[in-house]
Amino acid sequence: MRRTILLSILTIGLGITGSIPSPAAAFFSVDFNANDGGFTQSTVNPLGASPSAPWTHGSTVGVGGSGGWTAGPEEGQGNPVEHLLTSPVISLADSGAVSLSFDHRYSFEDGWDGGQVLVSLNGGTFAPVSGASFTQNGYTGTIQTNDDWGYTDDMNGLAVFTGEAATFGSSLANLGSFNAGDTLQVRFRGGWDWNGIGTDPSLGWQIDNMALAVNPVPLPAAVWLFGSGVIGLGAMPRRKMTSQTSA
Repeated sequence: MRRTILLSILTIGLGITGSIPSPAAAFFSVDFNANDGGFTQSTVNPLGASPSAPWTHGSTVGVGGSGGWTAGPEEGQGNPVEHLLTSPVISLADSGAVSLSFDHRYSFEDGWDGGQVLVSLNGGTFAPVSGASFTQNGYTGTIQTNDDWGYTDDMNGLAVFTGEAATFGSSLANLGSFNAGDTLQVRFRGGWDWNGIGTDPSLGWQIDNMALAVNPVPLPAAVWLFGSGVIGLGAMPRRKMTSQTSA
């Protein structure tokens, strides 16, 4: 009888397709309140501009006056300039689909200045997170191509956050699927041409509360059901066998 039940559960399990979903879990999260989170600032300045507002960690520039990072605005520096904010190397413990979230607000000269997000895998070249990857509060425009910034891999024509977002909002993006042991770095790239800023001269781009979460590879439903059935059978009490004697 026990063998019949086990075979029936196996048959049912193998006949069901799909998977048992696992909840996404953050494997990296930083609010920048206690410190700068190990993020680093660098500047792209091939034409000899005179920038004055690189990425700076501050105790009151984040959500609700908490810790965060801020850069810009830049105006009158003579040539275009980019400020880069790069995360530390972040390792994945589990394989699965990875999502990025962060809070930010900004004031960019619409269509002329802007911010972009990039990701590096296993120490490779940083690649832009595409507009289609965002599931919430994605890029708002592109940087014009009428006036060339004048150097290789500049920001002309790129999809970016541009214009005005005066209050903090959360942006979410799907980065793709990765393997356990892979490493990621996230970069925030803010770019300003040589003239004009957003409507708020005190605000460039402010970043807070960045997190990476992984949705682990789901367990196939058939395996889950079969495993559950075996566990259940293991817990079933054995029936006591009684002997019958003939009169």
